[in-house]
Amino acid sequence: MTEGERFVGSLPVKTDFHDRSKRRSYDLTRRIAVHLVDDPGLLANGRAYLERCVRPDSAQARYYALWADLLGQNIRLIVRQLLEDSPRGELLRDTQPVFVVLPSRERTAESLGRRVPDLTG
Repeated sequence: MTEGERFVGSLPVKTDFHDRSKRRSYDLTRRIAVHLVDDPGLLANGRAYLERCVRPDSAQARYYALWADLLGQNIRLIVRQLLEDSPRGELLRDTQPVFVVLPSRERTAESLGRRVPDLTG
């Protein structure tokens, strides 16, 4: 088990979703979070995406400022906020920059059904 899997697995797991797309988004974000903890250099991809795709769009100025500030924090704090069960956590998941493109085997419904292990219990 990687450090990212251990860390993400130790965080509280959101279980109540408005619909299946929100659940899928959350599950994908958990997988991305594992990669971020294992390779914090992926934050550079997120920063580059913000500069290239979000900053030029004035309609996204709020999200650019939110993420530009967040990406200056410690990777574990970023991941905690990204996965928290709150309106802010949902906003972060909905507006997150592209950090990594997951291999198709990690994006399948079957794979997402196998959540990152919950090590709290």
